[in-house]
Amino acid sequence: MSREAEDEAADTPIGDWQTEGKGTVRIVKCGRALCGYTLNASSDDKGEAVLVNMKPKTDAQWTGNVYSHDSGDTYYGTTAMQGANTLRVEACALGRFYCSGNNWTRIGGRSGALITSRQTLSEPRS
Repeated sequence: MSREAEDEAADTPIGDWQTEGKGTVRIVKCGRALCGYTLNASSDDKGEAVLVNMKPKTDAQWTGNVYSHDSGDTYYGTTAMQGANTLRVEACALGRFYCSGNNWTRIGGRSGALITSRQTLSEPRS
């Protein structure tokens, strides 16, 4: 992965996240938007889509759709970075009048997108 892609991923939700009680979600680019999928804990395979077509609204916020497995419905939703390792995910119902959400925590050990000191030292210098 290029340094530019690594820097971008550290400032975006791209990577693996631990949700509040719902498991692990992997967020990836899908075209010009971001999409998030549940991860099967035993095989690391992508499962059900939970974040759909999340497009940038600001440098640290994306809007799109959030799928709720519990209700089977899709809602207007937002994601917003709250620092490098916290993502606030909200879903809104009733014409965006009622919104609720929770904070997801980046899984540092499984996110290959973050730059570590080992990675920066191993690159050749010019």
